[in-house]
Amino acid sequence: SQNSQLKKVTLMRIEGNTPRDVWLKTLDAIRKDGSSYSDHHGRTCRELLNVEMFIKKPTLSSVAEPIDIVTRAKDWVYPSKDELSAIMFRENQNHAYEHTYGSRIFNFYGAKDQMNDFIIPLLKKDPQSRQAVLNIYNPLEDSDLSNRNIPALIYLLFRIKEDALHLTVMIRSNDILIGWPANIYQLFKVQEYLANELEMKIGSLTIFSNSAHYFLENNDVLKTILD
Repeated sequence: SQNSQLKKVTLMRIEGNTPRDVWLKTLDAIRKDGSSYSDHHGRTCRELLNVEMFIKKPTLSSVAEPIDIVTRAKDWVYPSKDELSAIMFRENQNHAYEHTYGSRIFNFYGAKDQMNDFIIPLLKKDPQSRQAVLNIYNPLEDSDLSNRNIPALIYLLFRIKEDALHLTVMIRSNDILIGWPANIYQLFKVQEYLANELEMKIGSLTIFSNSAHYFLENNDVLKTILD
């Protein structure tokens, strides 16, 4: 029906106090309400479009919990938490990864430290600013028809409300089962870094995912985690 089709593309909001709560709810929602298709790599995905994931009270220990859960669910090599954090703070591109986000945050094409030269001074000068946008996507490189692996993380937006630093993130494509535990840990580390620089407490963490999905080849992992 038309209503069931609209359900696949309209915004779904999922919230919880901890990343674990939100992660499990999102996986269950994709399993129940998502649709399946084959992506450009030939892998079959189950997907929900336009999902908002709102974490009310992220902490360092809670953002690590999904990583611990997914690494226990299957015998595979998952990057260490130190390496995941380094990806967000390493100023030079590491060619072992398709995208080292730190190079775009702290050394955008060798021309701009977006965090220390813009975000921090802006929010110190005007804590109520709505302009604290940290951009990852670069159309000069990423908007290329031959490029099949553009960054999944598009931008980070920081807001200060009630003496806490809140972070909102736009991600175009999220492997919620395997990739999201790493994503949420990395994003929290950036939020923590900025909160420390501004000497304020950490607020909520919100992710908007255009494609929230998992791959059907990992159904055994999904079943282990959810059931």
